[in-house]
Amino acid sequence: MKQIKVGLAGQPNCGKSTIFNLVSGIEQHIANYPGVTVDKKTGFFKYEDYKVEMVDLPGTYSFSSFSQEEKVAKKFIIEESNPNYKGKNIDIIVNVIDSSNLKRNLYLTFQLLEIGIPVVVVLNMIDIAKNRGLEIDSKKISKMLSCPVVETSGSKGIGGKELMQAIADTFEKKTKYEEFKINYEELEVHIQKIEKLLDNSKSHLSKRWLAIKLLEEDPTILEHVSSNINKEEIDKEIESFHTLHDKDTISFLATFRYDSADVVYHECVKNHNKNKETLTDKIDKIVLNRVFAIPILLFIIFLVYEISIVYGYKLTDYTWPILASMKNFIIDILPKADFTQVPMITDFFIWMTNSSIALLNYIPIFFILFALIAIMEDAGYMPRMAFILDKIFKKFGLHGQSTLPLVLGGAMVGGCAVPGVMSTKGISDERARMATILTVPYMNCLAKVPFYTLLLGAFFKPEMALMMFFISTITIFIALLIAKFLTTTVLKTRQTAPFVMELPPYHVPTLKGVFIRSFQKVWIYIKKVVTIVLAVAVILFAMLEFPGLNEEATLKYEKQSLSYLNKFDKQIKNNKYYALVDTKKEVSDLLNYYDSYRAKRMAATSKEDSKQLDRKFKLINADYYTFLKPKRDKEAKKINRAIRKLSRDRKKVLREMKNEKIENSILGMTGRALEPITQYAGFDWKINVAFLSSFAARESAVATLGSIYENNKADSKRAEEAMAENSGYTPLHAAAIIIFMILTPPCIATMIVVKMQTNSYKWMVFAIFFPVFLGIAMSSLTFTVGNIFSLSGVEAMATFYFTIVFITLILAFYPSKSINWKGGLNRV
Repeated sequence: MKQIKVGLAGQPNCGKSTIFNLVSGIEQHIANYPGVTVDKKTGFFKYEDYKVEMVDLPGTYSFSSFSQEEKVAKKFIIEESNPNYKGKNIDIIVNVIDSSNLKRNLYLTFQLLEIGIPVVVVLNMIDIAKNRGLEIDSKKISKMLSCPVVETSGSKGIGGKELMQAIADTFEKKTKYEEFKINYEELEVHIQKIEKLLDNSKSHLSKRWLAIKLLEEDPTILEHVSSNINKEEIDKEIESFHTLHDKDTISFLATFRYDSADVVYHECVKNHNKNKETLTDKIDKIVLNRVFAIPILLFIIFLVYEISIVYGYKLTDYTWPILASMKNFIIDILPKADFTQVPMITDFFIWMTNSSIALLNYIPIFFILFALIAIMEDAGYMPRMAFILDKIFKKFGLHGQSTLPLVLGGAMVGGCAVPGVMSTKGISDERARMATILTVPYMNCLAKVPFYTLLLGAFFKPEMALMMFFISTITIFIALLIAKFLTTTVLKTRQTAPFVMELPPYHVPTLKGVFIRSFQKVWIYIKKVVTIVLAVAVILFAMLEFPGLNEEATLKYEKQSLSYLNKFDKQIKNNKYYALVDTKKEVSDLLNYYDSYRAKRMAATSKEDSKQLDRKFKLINADYYTFLKPKRDKEAKKINRAIRKLSRDRKKVLREMKNEKIENSILGMTGRALEPITQYAGFDWKINVAFLSSFAARESAVATLGSIYENNKADSKRAEEAMAENSGYTPLHAAAIIIFMILTPPCIATMIVVKMQTNSYKWMVFAIFFPVFLGIAMSSLTFTVGNIFSLSGVEAMATFYFTIVFITLILAFYPSKSINWKGGLNRV
């Protein structure tokens, strides 16, 4: 079976992901390109006698500028087309074009064709182009570009087979095309001179393409040929062209490509509805209306959380019994407790299990959330969101290009600060770039969602949608306030630049595409739980267990346990069943049997499950089962009452032992040491411990709280239920805790990326301690004011929310430093 390696390239919003999903299906692998956080998505599939590997390159408008995505795409093509490359060489580049925006998309196409690797052009969204009255002559385009051209509609599943056949035919070279070449006229003599300088180059790439890229002063290509050519000779040709024609080579090439695209467009496209208003135009009149834009945006955000958080949470009623059953299964195979003496291995595995299921229980919420975000992206609303927010960002010293990092960081919840901070590389405005780097960590990343859901489920069930709306939107206002503070103080002398963007036409998302992207992101989340979070859980377990109970405490709990056992013994001393439970081991076995049954009974979802559970436990031990279901047996009823009381007593002892052990542990002592500072926010040492653990990975806060407040080793209660019952917190406490989490400093991974992007330890330290100070101050103020005025948790959160919004609106009228931008080439 022959192997074909395909690079899938295209501009943003061209429908590249729909084509990728159309041909590759669900067998996809997502990783990162080495050294960067840009997604590397690869699909593996078969077509006839071919095994195809398709790599979805980052969306990029061109190969001419120096964004992170363009560098990654160029590096991929250079390295993986090299004959000396260890893996499979790239055979074909598939260039996806938005048919309804042909002229703009051809700018990238010309550069791909010049590389020298066979190209297949895909006219995607052909149905949308036809609906707009565009009649495209794909055969003529094929002739003018000297490459195969295929018409597709990825969203409707049209053209997949034709595309694969074109890839196979191109691979087999069944159709011969002339070499594609744009005559750059007065620049040609300089291109030829650079080509001659490259005669000794061992590069496998087209010398003409290399020469053109060198005249564009492309650093990636310059590095590629640095051993064969002197930069001074390139500079000489660039200066010579500028002297002769008074033109800049970069601007000249860009203009020439746009003019060439215009020629192809007018030769191959007829517009029958040239002056007719499109559906996109009609929708944008409402969606982008000055009056309605912000209310519509806020309504959509609220709707997203109403559907994903509220209704998604209801789905956990069905997933939780499954997870509880998994927990009970693990408990069943672990060594059993000897009354209150629990083996270390049992404690460890229950801790790890609790850490996992506290997070896995939220998978339905994430799946719905990711699906809704994917729908907005595919439909074309996400760029509109950037356009709407850009108008606001300017007033606070940010930039339109700040939108993507903030969205990636979690402006819509479900992002991650690491790629958010990494994506700031593309921001040309230096002042806005620094402000964005320092504000992205305030976004609601995916890892914070379980923590919010835990607290909302424990204290705000009736108001979940409203509270999640507060949480999700307040971060934007906080980011704006902090950006305003930074750009008018420490960043005010940094250089600024304007922002230009294009809004794509609206599309109907595909069910398959939405499902695949949601599944992929959920799978990444699951892998994170299994790896990072559980690794942190192991460390936390050790820090919470050491040094353990001292001799005095151990003796105290042993006496307490013995006291409860003696009371139980006295209660059933004269019972006819006494012989079955007249030793400590037998009492422990009965107690473990009883607690296990109760836990499994709570997880049962139907009468049939309950009946099956009864049959199972009757087979395990018929005598003990008599005490579970005593019916009319008075003696069995006495033991049933006594064992219920003993079970409660054991839970009490275990809870007290756990609390004392954690309180005196390394992590507990650290949390206790912070209480004098955090007490004004209503935090005790347990919440301090949770926040400390969250610095390694945000999800660890949920895992820690879920395990700390779990009151029984065989209990099937959710983490939020256990926290509501055992924490002693009120909704006001919860509101203060949520506010601190909103303002909490970045996790370790984000701190490292902040250092990389700012190239400064000073800014990294600032990114850590400024949020801590701000978080403690704001949560303490909210908690104190809430106590003074007897506010409920929702009222306190609403007060905090509208105060921040009010201050933000006031500062919007405070003028920022005027833009001082040094001109350059703008492109869309």
